[in-house]
Amino acid sequence: MKIELKNLQKTYKDGKSALKGLNLTLASPSLIGLVGPNGAGKSTLMKLLTANLFPSSGEIIVDGLPLEKQETLFKSSLGYLPQEFGLFEDLTTRQFLDYMAALKCIDKKAVEAEIDRVVSLTHLGDKRNSKIRTLSGGQKQRVGIAQALLGDPKLIILDEPTVGLDPAERVAFRRLFTDTAKSRLVILSTHIIEDVQSACDHLIVLNRGEVRYAGAPEELMAQNDAASLETAYMALMDGREEE
Repeated sequence: MKIELKNLQKTYKDGKSALKGLNLTLASPSLIGLVGPNGAGKSTLMKLLTANLFPSSGEIIVDGLPLEKQETLFKSSLGYLPQEFGLFEDLTTRQFLDYMAALKCIDKKAVEAEIDRVVSLTHLGDKRNSKIRTLSGGQKQRVGIAQALLGDPKLIILDEPTVGLDPAERVAFRRLFTDTAKSRLVILSTHIIEDVQSACDHLIVLNRGEVRYAGAPEELMAQNDAASLETAYMALMDGREEE
């Protein structure tokens, strides 16, 4: 999958300019880290990339065609975990995933095998028949990740997926995201810079609706002679704030 953002702009009705002329190319296979301070435009960009919002101007081109001309087809190949994801508390994990599989129009004959696959990937086997209201915060987060993986989508967008996970789980899920991105496009929006340094092969830094950096994490570290990506990121942001 190849997604091209061409002079992408989004201005809300109150006059707030959330994105200002973004030009980016996102192509699989890749695990892309999307970072930036609050209000940088990350949430707006993800809403545009999931066709839950449309740009004020500019284009999103997916595999050579405008997104708006293939919205239904595009969404059928999308897995999405928003930061605030509602779960039906009285359903079991399996029932909830079955419901999400129906929304994704996954073949009924393949549903049970697909649920088994994502339950295994997210280490929820012992919680398969537990009601969601009995799960811990971290377990609920894993259910959210599991539904995003349903249907083996070509594009997976994850907003703060490791929030609520303990350190060992975070390491395990970073590995899962890395493995998943070997054959598709995965976009990981996070405030945890360590997750990006450990897992992502590409980094996009947004601030005030503009791209401040797009490239390999290692290149940003080299540019700032930094031993860690977090140090390089802070140097980049401090420099931009002074301009």
